[in-house]
Amino acid sequence: MSQRIKIVSVFHEIGWAGDESRTLSMSRTMDHERFEHMVLTILDPSAEAESYGFNDREKQYADMGVQVRDLSKEIPERIPRLRGLPGKLYAKTGVLRRAKRLARFVRQWGADVIDARTAAGLVGVLAGKMAGTPTAVTFYHGPLHCRETSWPWTTRLALRLADRVLTDSEVRAKQFRAQLPGSEHKVFAIPNGIPEPQSAYHPEEARKLFGLPEDPRVRVIGQIGRLIESKGQTVLLRAAKKIIDQDPHAAFLIVGYTYDQHYREGLNRLAQELGIANRVRIVSYPGPIGDVWKAIDIHAHASLFDSQPISVIEGMSLGKPAVVTSVGGVPEMVEHGHTGLIVPPGDANALSVSILELLKNQDLARRLGQGARERYEQRHRPEMMTRALEELFLGMVNRLKA
Repeated sequence: MSQRIKIVSVFHEIGWAGDESRTLSMSRTMDHERFEHMVLTILDPSAEAESYGFNDREKQYADMGVQVRDLSKEIPERIPRLRGLPGKLYAKTGVLRRAKRLARFVRQWGADVIDARTAAGLVGVLAGKMAGTPTAVTFYHGPLHCRETSWPWTTRLALRLADRVLTDSEVRAKQFRAQLPGSEHKVFAIPNGIPEPQSAYHPEEARKLFGLPEDPRVRVIGQIGRLIESKGQTVLLRAAKKIIDQDPHAAFLIVGYTYDQHYREGLNRLAQELGIANRVRIVSYPGPIGDVWKAIDIHAHASLFDSQPISVIEGMSLGKPAVVTSVGGVPEMVEHGHTGLIVPPGDANALSVSILELLKNQDLARRLGQGARERYEQRHRPEMMTRALEELFLGMVNRLKA
């Protein structure tokens, strides 16, 4: 094939969820002699974008040589929003309008495949139908929240219309196949692959950066992920109280961005109520994620609902001993007693017991870290994920030409 295959990855906005890390990893390790890749955002910039850290995230993309382009600048919307139009009605009509604009961009750029990501799934597949371009949609969670059981109509429709449905874990792939009787063949689970996080800091410098104790006896337990209820930070704080009561040299670092400042404030209030605020740091950090990992001795992932968390893979790549919850595709990544310790979700007592075990048993912690690093090398290097995605995209183009 003489010309490179053009892939456009479509997002609502570039935020701090794992999917943006997955896409960044793909773009950086893509075979650029065979593929040309672009990231496009379709949601008009919001006033809250800066407070959510989206600008910081786009800078990270730019620093890695990945250009993020804005549909509103590439293809300006011809019809302005009508004043007084209810937000929900505008959102529904906005899907079709954005799909039309995206289809125009796809035709102008000559994209061979639309790679529609999560919330942009429906807009992506509609644009694909309009432009005659094959579309893959990527979803990690069907229900919008860990307590919900039904898929939103936008997800169900996108699943039906997509040429391929991608996810990162087999447990989630089975759920999507159940939504597609007769079309199960178009669902693929491609595990996440993330590069080992890098940092210019020494551990002592990283601790100082985040306001953590500089006492070398202190061990830092950290969780990295969006500050949302489903990530289980409240469970970790309750476990932290139990741990600090038994080990005065433990400290906790919780890092992530949030759409909900009330949730962040609630976490800080809970730490105060538990009497552990002086041993806990809850922050958002725009710099390299490797800086955060440099400060962490033990990784805790207390999620209540997940698929295949990027932070778990990052910790594995660095050989960090970890305690994780048995949610979603996490047990596909972590083998209890070999590459980490697995506990039930929502169980602060079980979480605290396992973390204390790693604090007390350094040999176990070292062995689990080594096992995690080996598992990373076997299954989660970024090149492994990217080659699988490239072959899938290539198959979509060849199928259209057949």
